[in-house]
Amino acid sequence: MKRTTLWVSGLGICVTGLILFLAACSKSGGKSSTPPDSTTDTVLVNLGTNIIIPSYQQLATTSATLDAAVGAFNTSPTLTTLDAVQTAFVQAYKAWAACSELEFGPAADLYLTTHFTNSFPADTALIKANAGGASYVIDGLGNYAAQGFPALDYLLFAYGNDATLARFTTAGTASGARQYLAALTASLKSKTAAVATAWNATGGNYIDRFSKGVGTDAGSSLSLLVNALVMDFDVNLQNYKIGIPIGQYGPSVLPKSPTKVEGYYGDLSDVLLVTQIKAFQNLYTGAAGGGLDDKVAATNAQSNGGSLNDAIKTQWNTLLTKMQALPDPLSDGIQNNNSAVNDAYTAVRQMTVLLKVDMSSALGIKISFQDDDGD
Repeated sequence: MKRTTLWVSGLGICVTGLILFLAACSKSGGKSSTPPDSTTDTVLVNLGTNIIIPSYQQLATTSATLDAAVGAFNTSPTLTTLDAVQTAFVQAYKAWAACSELEFGPAADLYLTTHFTNSFPADTALIKANAGGASYVIDGLGNYAAQGFPALDYLLFAYGNDATLARFTTAGTASGARQYLAALTASLKSKTAAVATAWNATGGNYIDRFSKGVGTDAGSSLSLLVNALVMDFDVNLQNYKIGIPIGQYGPSVLPKSPTKVEGYYGDLSDVLLVTQIKAFQNLYTGAAGGGLDDKVAATNAQSNGGSLNDAIKTQWNTLLTKMQALPDPLSDGIQNNNSAVNDAYTAVRQMTVLLKVDMSSALGIKISFQDDDGD
């Protein structure tokens, strides 16, 4: 910001007098302006209290259950305890899919982000080395592709149950594999609990800061939320979960890579995509309370001659239907050129424009993240 210096003393006196006069007027009439730190936004209150906090609590709970299941398995590794771990893993992974669009505030501060939690495809060579006794820092920057849910997906599902059980029991590296498995789930348990606590009013109380972060400027709660939502949808879902596996990255055509889908080893791509779309839709509509739809509707923004808000709501329903129609497993559908996959991708591209361009413009929010896919 540039500041102009006033060299004429008389003008400076006039300006000072005017400021004092306006300040005095603002205090007259028995009315005082509401202090900024006590102003809350009802939409933010609803989203934070009724959607975001419960979502993080669910993630923390399922991650703790997963960690406990791994503890029981490591103590007594059988097909039964392995099945319990796999079941707990799927529930925790689905809980993550409902939180992945919330990478701001505590999640960013405590590294519960896609980079550390859901970088896929997993680096299987590094996972094998770590499980085989190599030195590692579980949350280290160099270990990001060998941790989180993708690493667990590989360890738990890549070789079938009998071979997986053998990896943790009779293989020469069984002890190291059990230790690595425990380290992975302990990290998830720790980070998810910390983020859930940070949001909670009885913990770190980020909900108070979020509810009072009114406005649309950079750093406001609405700007942080919209940017995180759009980035997760555009970059993570559109590009990495569907685009790259089918051989599309913006306008670029790539070799088809079915094995690069999310949750490849456990055939979880479809259920994770459906869970994620439902979470996006929930944030937009606010469930039973105020949501982003109320913000967009208040702008009276239009799309193709109709309400932008209606267009976005309709597209959420369309997108959910497309995701539910995907072939299972998704990797096979991509390999076999299933038309439902391309239909879903087209619907995702259409929604990206509605969110990234139309919604952000209507709300007056600048999209601050950078991508290089040509959108």
